[in-house]
Amino acid sequence: MASVTHEDLSDVLRLVKLDGRLDMVGVGEIEMSFVSLAASSGRSVIVDLQGVDFLASVGLRCIIHSAKGLDGKGGRMCLVIGDNDAVLEVLDTVGVTDIIPTLKTNDEALALFAS
Repeated sequence: MASVTHEDLSDVLRLVKLDGRLDMVGVGEIEMSFVSLAASSGRSVIVDLQGVDFLASVGLRCIIHSAKGLDGKGGRMCLVIGDNDAVLEVLDTVGVTDIIPTLKTNDEALALFAS
């Protein structure tokens, strides 16, 4: 099971928090909401993955697709992973960390978008 929540931090920045398993079932539960929250607003987005237990290729596809959609609207995305080494390993292995900034804390993400 997966869940998605969000908070608008400003007119130009949104925090989207994902929790649970981002596998076929989990992504099926949250994909429409996540894509809508992440890519449709034109805001820059911090995606908090600290509560993600498992990240499968379908979850990666959803994140990358949303980042590209956001980029096309002038926004940016970063990922926050905290101490979630399992998620970091998946992101590193497929090269996501090379294309989407990946940070440890929400404070680091806020500083990124403040610059």
